[in-house]
Parts: sequence; structure tokens; C-alpha cells
Amino acid sequence: MFGNVVYYDKKKIDEYRSVIKGQRNLEVEEYEVSNDKGIQVDLKAFGADAKASKTYKAKVQESLLYNCDEFEKLLSGRDDYFDFTQSSDFDLMTMSRGVIIKFDGYIKVPEEFDLTQTIDKFKPMLIASLVKDNMDQTEQVALQVFLETSDTKIPVLIDFDEQLMCSKLISNNMLVKYEDMEEYEELEVTIIARITSGNMVNARKAFYDPLKDFMTLNRVMRRSIGGRTDGLYEIYADRDYRTIEILAIYQ
Repeated sequence: MFGNVVYYDKKKIDEYRSVIKGQRNLEVEEYEVSNDKGIQVDLKAFGADAKASKTYKAKVQESLLYNCDEFEKLLSGRDDYFDFTQSSDFDLMTMSRGVIIKFDGYIKVPEEFDLTQTIDKFKPMLIASLVKDNMDQTEQVALQVFLETSDTKIPVLIDFDEQLMCSKLISNNMLVKYEDMEEYEELEVTIIARITSGNMVNARKAFYDPLKDFMTLNRVMRRSIGGRTDGLYEIYADRDYRTIEILAIYQ
């Protein structure tokens, strides 16, 4: 397969790959390439002399698209994996929490999050606010935690098989800028994800809380904040939904 990887959760995929193989992952940083007769390696691809009797050190070049393909092959045939791109006979409603699915769909970031994301752009300017006399201790601590956070989460909505899927993308796993995400709302993408809700979640329950998922404030700090401003209100879906943990997105 050929395409562009938009999102890749290396930590989770490595973890699940290890479970499937039944062994710990071995991370190879470099290996030796020899031109011995018993080793079939195209040394010309490395710019090496195939006739000389030498050993070369080669570094592993990461390929996320290759990793996705390899992961899908490991999943193939398991009773806890369902590939909707190959068959539409599966019933998503009967699938339990923890199974991994692959499907094609469209991702959308709620418009309410645009203002939340804008706040992130002004982090440098917010630093000066820490020394303001009119900011109480709780607000100072909350702001400090936010300024030091780099793994914020981005809410996404996905319509699939007449059901609504809600998820949160970890910003550090994004391979495109947030500003470019809007372009992918018009493009069908392939998604590999793990179902994290056992049943449908009532639409009255928020699926994204900026104070928790974006500013990463703990429960005590969230409760101590009196009121919320625009960009910090909870985000709700327009109908009942299921939650998923997205492992990879490519197009």
C-alpha cells in the first residue's frame, strides 16, 4: 500500500504488537550488513562494493507506512480484529470493548475546539500572567501545568456504519499540523483503532473536557476553578456515540 501517514501512536502499536507476538519488542538502532555468500542483501542499494569482503554498519530507517502494514498483517486472522475495508458483514453494535477495527471514514474536529487550540498559540504571552497580582494561587498552578504540557489531546468525530465514533488524538503523535487537519475532513482516510467503550455512550455525557484533555489538570484543580470561558467548555456529541482509541490514520 502507498499513502501518507497522518497519525501514528507508536507507543500503543508497539505495545499491542508485543502482545500479539507474545514477546517483548526488540528495538534495533543499527545492524551489520555483510556481503558473505550466505546473506542475501543488495549492497548496491547501500552504495557498497558487492565484490569486496567487507562488513558495513547500517542504521534502520523508520517507515511508519511499513509499520502499519506489518501491524495489520499481525492482526489478520485474529478473532479480536475486524477489517471493514475487506468485509461489510461485521456488526459494529455487537463488538465488545478492546477489539481492534480497521475502516475507511472521514475525521472531523469539532469547531468548538478551534478556540481551544488558539489558546495554545498564546502560551508565551500567558507566561507573563503568572506574575499578575490578581491571579489566585489555584489559577497560577493551573496555568503553569498547562504551559508545561506538550501532549495535549485533540477531539475528533468519525461517522462510520451509521454510528458516531468519538476519540482524542494525542498531539505528539500527529504527523500534520493542526491547521492542516481541515483538509483531511474532505478526504477519506483509513483508520486503525481499538474500541474503548463497551456500549453506546449517552450524548449528554461530554466526550472531551479541555481542562482535563487539553490543559491536563487533575480532578482537584478542575473542581477548584470557578467558571469557564470560551474555549474551555466541555464538548458534546450531537447523538449517542462509542469511543475509540485511534492507533493510526493514513490516507
